[in-house]
Amino acid sequence: MAYDIVHMNDAHCQSVTISAVAQNAGVSRMTVSRVMSNDPRVLPQTRQRVLAAMQEMGYVPNPSARAMRSRDKLLAGQNSCFAVIFGTDTQNADEFFCEVARGVESQAAASGLCALQVHWLEDAHASWLRVQSACSVAGMCGVILVGQFGREDIESISRVTPNVILVDCPRPAGTSCVGIESDNVAGCELALRQLAEAGSRRPVVIAGPQGHYFSNAMQSAAGNLAGLFESVQLLHSDYSSKSGRQIVSDLIARGADFDGIFANDTLCLGAYRAIHSAGLGIPKDIRIVGFDDLPICEFLTPSLTSVSIDKRQLGREAVASLLQIVRGRCEQLNMKITVNATLIRRESA
Repeated sequence: MAYDIVHMNDAHCQSVTISAVAQNAGVSRMTVSRVMSNDPRVLPQTRQRVLAAMQEMGYVPNPSARAMRSRDKLLAGQNSCFAVIFGTDTQNADEFFCEVARGVESQAAASGLCALQVHWLEDAHASWLRVQSACSVAGMCGVILVGQFGREDIESISRVTPNVILVDCPRPAGTSCVGIESDNVAGCELALRQLAEAGSRRPVVIAGPQGHYFSNAMQSAAGNLAGLFESVQLLHSDYSSKSGRQIVSDLIARGADFDGIFANDTLCLGAYRAIHSAGLGIPKDIRIVGFDDLPICEFLTPSLTSVSIDKRQLGREAVASLLQIVRGRCEQLNMKITVNATLIRRESA
């Protein structure tokens, strides 16, 4: 059986005009232009009709023509793409950073930008060629780095693309970039105060790997509020539920004297399993407070008290800051924006 194959080549795409799209959608040329610029005055049903006509006809906007007509520095420079690079440490906290990515994408879509996502692999040097390729795409206006990045990483990326935004990690000393940070220390203090209020006197704080920014925040908070407790035991671990289960099982097996746990939500999942397996009760015997407020928290038995950071806001603020810089409305390359923490009280403490 033979088939006729029709190729939609560049000449065809370029032959479709904005007037033809307008006629197909039954709107004016101005309405089509407003759809392309994400003008909020366009009704949703009209926008959908115009976009459907563009897709059906294979219409591709001419970036050079748009740039010539625009007074917007973003469009005038024909720079509408940016890279999003996730640090190695984010791979153990998928649910948290997926929400950050959704915030980035929603703000990018509302602003007419295109986000290119790249995960930083275990070996930063081995990943460099792939990251460099993404950052060197034509039309790149900046890069958003999510998670923990060292000074050398940031400087290397800055040489390839301008306008670096760092999300959820304190800026390394000597670097120049905008920082969008969670208020991790204040959030950890909220968690520890809640444990004290719930009656815990000898909590265990299960921090992340030594040197990680969130682990440092937990350690600082524990030091700041040590006076609320008889003792505070600080342990380091990776961020897996398996590790949470193993650590708490070992504590119980050797008769460690503790009555509270503070860890991130993923570690808390493992702690729940260990406590239930030992025949102990939450919060009767051990109070637990988590951090991240993952969706599963409210469905655990008992539901998990946790500290919440607006993860999508982190992503939205990053894109908004990038836009401000590109459009020349912000010259503070060392600007810091902090997203506050909120305690969500539930049954575990």
